[in-house]
Amino acid sequence: MKTINLKKSLLVCLVAGFSSQLVLADNLSAVQQDTVLYHNATLLNPATEQQLNDGWLLVKNGNIVQMGQLQADAGLPEAANQIDLQGQYVMPGLIDVHLHLTAGPPRVVMQDGKPALTLQGNSEMTRYHAISTLATGVTTAFSPAGDAAANAEYLRQQQSGSWPGPKLSYAGYIFEPTPILGGSVHPKDEAGWQVEIASQKAQGADYIKLYAGLSKDEVAMGVRLANEAGLKTVAHLDSVSWQYAAELGVDILTHALPTSAELLTGASKVSYLAERKNLLNQRFIYSWFQHVDYDSEPVQRLIGSLVKQQTRIDLTLVVNELLYFARELDALYSEDDMWVFHPQMRKRWRATMAAPSYDWTAEEFTTAQQQLPKVQQLFKRLFDAGVPLAIGTDSVASGPFYLRELQLSQGAGLTNWQILQLATIGGARHLNLANTGQLAPGFVADFIVMRANPLTNLTALNTVHTVVQQGYAWRVEELKNQLENLTKIEL
Repeated sequence: MKTINLKKSLLVCLVAGFSSQLVLADNLSAVQQDTVLYHNATLLNPATEQQLNDGWLLVKNGNIVQMGQLQADAGLPEAANQIDLQGQYVMPGLIDVHLHLTAGPPRVVMQDGKPALTLQGNSEMTRYHAISTLATGVTTAFSPAGDAAANAEYLRQQQSGSWPGPKLSYAGYIFEPTPILGGSVHPKDEAGWQVEIASQKAQGADYIKLYAGLSKDEVAMGVRLANEAGLKTVAHLDSVSWQYAAELGVDILTHALPTSAELLTGASKVSYLAERKNLLNQRFIYSWFQHVDYDSEPVQRLIGSLVKQQTRIDLTLVVNELLYFARELDALYSEDDMWVFHPQMRKRWRATMAAPSYDWTAEEFTTAQQQLPKVQQLFKRLFDAGVPLAIGTDSVASGPFYLRELQLSQGAGLTNWQILQLATIGGARHLNLANTGQLAPGFVADFIVMRANPLTNLTALNTVHTVVQQGYAWRVEELKNQLENLTKIEL
């Protein structure tokens, strides 16, 4: 039996450069099969709101097989390797239910002599964002839209041990009339929808993504055809109401932008519809919140339907904040935070976030920013009612956006335990993962080790130094070294 001090060794031996990846993949299964005892830890299990001091976890074959608390009259279980965590904090790995991992930066390219928007990424960028996301403690993710082939390739590489990163499930290209190269499809008829859905399913997609430009009839057709194909639906809607989507049985609704006029009443509805006559006007992303009354009959009926249907929602509050504070992003996210982005993404992400508000006045920004508390009220209303929520970033890398999403949830009135539940077991339930999101025997050994306690302050997540995924320990320092090597080598 070997006793290992965590500060000296973490069962991780990552050699710089990509030539090490085959060695890493070969060694991974052997390491997972070893019995490893993590002990002398403070175990935090959000699912049960239990903090266990002097705790230990016994891991084998990528799973937690036993756990407990050190007792004076009992020794620790036998294990091939023992890792002393020196009283540090352990909790389940984080889950990002809205991560566009394989997307590239939005840019305009010429196609057939015309400008077109593209979101196409590349393997170098995907690998970078996968590693940086894992390094911030996210062990599982869902991409609610993207290139299904690129996601399938990532998943193959990740599962083989060649590419470090979160475990991933995904939807394919969005169904949307607005053409986006490497981003959207819009079949002309039902037969075309069936062909595209079958194609996405063949490439490993579990969901199809229904988008804001679709008509009510198209949303209904998408739900029906997805169900017939054995797939689920995730929807980002605008004029089509969440109420309609819930009644159809859409599985997931995304973004804190339920901006349909059907959820408004009286003069507020009339005013809002007048504002929406200009289809290029993006002010609706804050003005809807000026007009909505959460105690109105339409909103109360919606909340009741979401509870009844148990429609899963990821509100990505961080997106609202990014849009409302688009000219103040340097203050919200320092350049030091942006190591999680590939250099190509790092150069232009602030400009991308500023695009929807390019023509807003200073007064309009002030008005938009005043709506953020009302966005958070929507979060709290849904949470209190029992609508299933989870944490998502709508980014290509979780990093500081994940922490900020948790802080915005805290600002809505949730306790730290409740927030950590959404980040772990809530995410697992969102993705229908029965054996993920808890520290408990029989669950996958996905957990993070921190120097500080997130129950005291959520910024403790910035002290993650080890990420254990399916029983394999990754040292954050070494993952960051891999990021440096990625940007030095031409793929």
